[in-house]
Amino acid sequence: MHPDLQRDLLELLREPALERLLEALHASLVKHGEPRGRVEIRDDDEAHALQGIIGKRFTPGKKASVAEIDRMLRENTRFSCSLADAVRMYRGGGPIVRPKVVKAQAAAAREQAVRRCFEQVAGLGLSAQAYSRVIGWMHAAEMNLRKKAGAWGEQPLLDAVRAVALAFGRMPERNGPPVYLAELAAQITGDAKAFDATQPAGRLLLRALAYYHRDVAAREKPGSAAWKTALLTEAGIARDPISVHVDTFGLTGDTPYLRELRRAALTRSMNLDNLVAIADDVRAWNGVAFVVENPTVFAALTNTVRRLYRAENHPTLVCTNGNLNPADWKLLEALCATGALLFYSGDFDVRGLGIMTGLLNRYPEAASPWRMTPDDYVAALRDGSTALDSAGLERVKAVFPDLVAKMTERGQAAHHEALIRRFEDDLDRWVRRGITPPRRGEGPRSSSAAGIRP
Repeated sequence: MHPDLQRDLLELLREPALERLLEALHASLVKHGEPRGRVEIRDDDEAHALQGIIGKRFTPGKKASVAEIDRMLRENTRFSCSLADAVRMYRGGGPIVRPKVVKAQAAAAREQAVRRCFEQVAGLGLSAQAYSRVIGWMHAAEMNLRKKAGAWGEQPLLDAVRAVALAFGRMPERNGPPVYLAELAAQITGDAKAFDATQPAGRLLLRALAYYHRDVAAREKPGSAAWKTALLTEAGIARDPISVHVDTFGLTGDTPYLRELRRAALTRSMNLDNLVAIADDVRAWNGVAFVVENPTVFAALTNTVRRLYRAENHPTLVCTNGNLNPADWKLLEALCATGALLFYSGDFDVRGLGIMTGLLNRYPEAASPWRMTPDDYVAALRDGSTALDSAGLERVKAVFPDLVAKMTERGQAAHHEALIRRFEDDLDRWVRRGITPPRRGEGPRSSSAAGIRP
């Protein structure tokens, strides 16, 4: 349209009496996508203003055909433009957006983004195992990936999926050297914070890990700090070599540091960096380590051991402080590598049984529950105990059938702090007579430690 005609038409369209009618015409075009339907001409002012543009007067209080208004604009005016062109001009030139069309276009864009994610992963050169795991998660998470494509856009989604896929390609073997989260992110993306939980790649990495480690994910509240740490730990990823630690007492080994530590009878919190340095030298006293979930139990037992026995006869005690972190696993792996037996005790709840299940899965020949029988559970019950998560118990029922049956019957959790006296008796039998607690599937076992004088 010639600029002079455009100026004249805009002047007519900006007549105040037409404001409501033009918005009604715009709504009709949005709804139908073409001139269809009817709009009401409310009063004489609207009828007169519309007549000034198209040359025809409609009766006030009646409805006018949108198609007829469009035809009159095209054929009977000097402007020769469509109603859609006139409305766009009045509204500033932007397109008339139809929600259905926009929705369809957005859905198509999301589908394209997800399809490109799959194509991208296929070209990353991952190992067969890593590729299978990533693709399996992506198929299960397609709905979420579409949602993220809409929220983040295609390229951020592609970048995040690529980072997660490459991370799976660099996951350590079980019990292999730890991988540090910031280093992994920097190597893959160039940004050390890319796998932070607030970043797209970090969010997707946690979702992928939760998909493959469902039992671990189910122990903690989704999205909590404990949930994130547990998932990263299960994958062999530590946040850094310093912040994760394991509490120890009574370790032994043929190095000046370990000999002095034992002689001093001190508890020692060891971070992952230190454990990597001493892993080849560390040992459990007489090949047995007692592992507890709770620091209160750990402190009570170390105090008892100091009071009753000479330092050279102190048993090895380890405290995980809840879910096992990379430092816990590093120490236990080092001990098992030298043939140590592990006896673990935790709370009688979903988390405690889940931790024990993880230990049994990883060290089936070395790990055994310690004081986690139905009888011990009943002895640990106290008034006011919290209710149990019955669904969570079902996940470990196959591992602890008798215990889970009793816990389901009582419906309450119990804490292993109530069993400290029993733990002390077990340690005394071990130190004085060299008799371990019952091993899984076996009875108590004697060792060369028998006959030790405290």
